[in-house]
Amino acid sequence: MKRRGIRMKFTFTVFVMAAMIFTLIPFPLSVSNAAAASIIVDGDASDWDGVPAMATNSGTAKVLKVTHDDRNLYLLVQGSGLSTTMGSFWLNTDGNASTGYHASGWGATGIEWLLENNALYRYSGNGSTWNWSSSSSLPPSQFVRSSSVIEASIPLSTLGLTIGSRVNIGYLDHNSDVNRLPAQNQSLPDYTLNDNPPGGSMIEFYPTEVGNPLNNPFKGWAPSAKSTNYPQDHRLVYAGVTWKELEPTKGNYDFSAIEAANHFSYWQSHGVKVVLRFILDNPSGVSHRDIPDWLYNDMVSQGQTPGKAYQDQTGGMGAGNNTGFSPNYGSEYLIARHKLAIEAIANHYNTPDSPIAFVQIGSLGHWAEFHTWPYEGPNGETNYTGEFPKNEISNRYIQHYIDAFAAQEDHTQLMIRRSVELAKNNNKGLILGMYNDVFGDQPSFDSEWGWYTGTQNGYWDDIGQQQPNHANFWDTRVSGGEFYGGDYGLNAALTTGSGFNETLRQTELSKPSWLGPNSPASLALGNPLQGNMDKLKKRMGYHFVVKKAAYPQQNSGNKLDVTITVENKGVQHFPFNWPVEFQLRSAGNIVARQSTPADLRTWRTGLHTVSGSISTNTLPCGTYELTIAILNPATKQPAVDFANIGRLSDGAYKIGTWTK
Repeated sequence: MKRRGIRMKFTFTVFVMAAMIFTLIPFPLSVSNAAAASIIVDGDASDWDGVPAMATNSGTAKVLKVTHDDRNLYLLVQGSGLSTTMGSFWLNTDGNASTGYHASGWGATGIEWLLENNALYRYSGNGSTWNWSSSSSLPPSQFVRSSSVIEASIPLSTLGLTIGSRVNIGYLDHNSDVNRLPAQNQSLPDYTLNDNPPGGSMIEFYPTEVGNPLNNPFKGWAPSAKSTNYPQDHRLVYAGVTWKELEPTKGNYDFSAIEAANHFSYWQSHGVKVVLRFILDNPSGVSHRDIPDWLYNDMVSQGQTPGKAYQDQTGGMGAGNNTGFSPNYGSEYLIARHKLAIEAIANHYNTPDSPIAFVQIGSLGHWAEFHTWPYEGPNGETNYTGEFPKNEISNRYIQHYIDAFAAQEDHTQLMIRRSVELAKNNNKGLILGMYNDVFGDQPSFDSEWGWYTGTQNGYWDDIGQQQPNHANFWDTRVSGGEFYGGDYGLNAALTTGSGFNETLRQTELSKPSWLGPNSPASLALGNPLQGNMDKLKKRMGYHFVVKKAAYPQQNSGNKLDVTITVENKGVQHFPFNWPVEFQLRSAGNIVARQSTPADLRTWRTGLHTVSGSISTNTLPCGTYELTIAILNPATKQPAVDFANIGRLSDGAYKIGTWTK
């Protein structure tokens, strides 16, 4: 037995897999043996077409298939550039991974039999020693190999297998870590010998997970919409729109100018949605007003105080962001015109394919952040940078949003920065999402006055009003925000060590789906913070992994019953009720489909199971691809990636094959 080099490889080497791209690796627990009757070991794999793959990979060894009849266990490997001199099948035949040889490179194995080339060996060691007893050599009628196909049949009696037995199987080509089936660190697929009951046996597929973050809708970075030059992938942008921009003349809402300035057409063509904030006071370094001139003049002509021009000299707002105009929020005229403006925004974007995904309830305070701090000037001046309204006034502005956008919950959701009563109890029955504009800064997060503390426990606000909690709002709505402090805040929050640990802690507690406009989207790919950025992006929002798919391998009646298990490894659910669909495909075309009852808004962190039945009564006999897709209701096309291999060109995911 010429195995010294191989022995050393498997006894002492811990296999390390090079970076590679995988194709679908399903692990069937049990498959029908109907196809085995037609298997001929001759190097032609066409008679295996009805047998599903147990494992796939992208090395030279690409596909592993297994089937049986009442006499033999049949094995097939297909590939490109397969070794014609060195390859081995590894079989655990007693169902116990703790007995037999402990082969490296996969999960727990417990190998009883080794088929190396056409020579069959029985293990006789203690688990770690390389002791094998020669059993037999397979004749040419039972073993054929080429650079593209390896076929073998082993008598069940030799292996000690009977109907009902289970066997775990793997293959290693030319003793190479990357050319193995299943892939590095995967468990050996588990195959059950069955007696082919009516309707076929059940298939359980375990698609392989991918580890990288996904560029999926409604999560990740949300940089400013005013630039289109971002190296990092993102599916959201932020558009802060001032009232002066929206309504330059009375009653004229200039959406075309706003959309041009924020590149709406470009973003829509790239599948990027907008986070919109309406702003009445946007501090900057020069004197200006952000309410329209006509509104200011109307208020003056009506004898009203239009507001207060301010110039902060305390440094409280930050260098360069200290000048602006704080409107008179208590003006009945301003309130009435604000209501019309919010209604105009809602009416304009009330479409299923709306470019707007989230609307931040802004309007009030500097940057529409619900404050006019600092309130006291350097010489003790009161209302130094403007007067923030009490609840009875601020609630009216909030209610404008609730009334205008209540009918758009299917495609646009409201969010608010501060926890107020109307955020969870209002006349429309809405629960509002929330966002934290100083994400990453610990004192601003969960000190006594912090954002998180206030959302969970309630708080006294800046002007002495007691506000209620909005605890666990993320159970039904989205959480978002932006990094604090510009580039300094980004670096502090993403640098390995205490800064990034704090960022991860806040992520687990407040469950944000996206962060922006201050975000790392503008950083170069591969920058020193990239690893931490990817880790954070993957954890934010939702991250769906198909863990298992179960269905009968062959037709039973006029329908195909499918059950899948999906794990959400993110901190948040999907924000909208997009349909989850099972599909059958032939030659790449969808020939049957069925929507499931899954509601992605309920898929919080953890495991979720969904079942459905696909009508098959009109389908001709044949073998079909079974796929799963999350559809965008506006386009009816797959629009959300799973963290699995097997993605098709249109965005659906293959989870196996099915034969009628």
